[in-house]
Amino acid sequence: MVPVTTPEELIEVAEALAERGAKGFLLSGGSDKSGKVRMADFAKAIEEIKSTTDLKVNAHIGLTPLDEVQRLVSCGIDSFSVDVYGSEETIREVLGLDARPEDYFRVIEDLESSGASVVAPHLCIGIHGGQLKGENAAIERLKEVEPDILILISLIPTKDTEYRSVPPPNKEMVRSVIRKARVDLPDTKLLLGCMRSKLDRSSEFEFVEAGLDGIVLPASSTVERLKSCGYTIKKRSVCCSLI
Repeated sequence: MVPVTTPEELIEVAEALAERGAKGFLLSGGSDKSGKVRMADFAKAIEEIKSTTDLKVNAHIGLTPLDEVQRLVSCGIDSFSVDVYGSEETIREVLGLDARPEDYFRVIEDLESSGASVVAPHLCIGIHGGQLKGENAAIERLKEVEPDILILISLIPTKDTEYRSVPPPNKEMVRSVIRKARVDLPDTKLLLGCMRSKLDRSSEFEFVEAGLDGIVLPASSTVERLKSCGYTIKKRSVCCSLI
């Protein structure tokens, strides 16, 4: 991702993207100690980008309070990505935050009540050391929200972190979460997002059969197998939250 530290830099990057023919971008960043991505300071810059370009903006905002949520919605952001969790232990031990699952669902509720066009919850499978812990509980809570879209991602063992040697969740774990989401959220579009382990791509077809509606950057072999089995493939060159 391209780092920006000021509103002026964000506008410059956005203008460069627009000149290159980009359709949009993801706006994210590291969170502060409260779990908030400090994005409200960039609201005027985002508003200018939306008024002077055709770029779509997907924002990952973290635990943002209502007043800042309203400010971000009003500046024209097209889609909001919100992480959801079902385990307070995961939030405390993995994220290092003094927060609860309800705090993340509160952000979804605030976005919807503020008139956000698209709210895309993200659920990370195996985030607690590669094991399932709270994923099903998060899906149960999402039944109350009835989101239009749910992005499923998974733990990526990352160099120089405590989980660098942890194996990513296996295919049975991923498939079980997909099936749970498909049964509990029958009207929600389920997508396998880009932030996932891609060490083994052989199960992507099975994941579609388990209930996925789409995959970000699928293996070419997956696409060919889906075609051979009668699936209609639609390719979209945008962030999955904007599909």
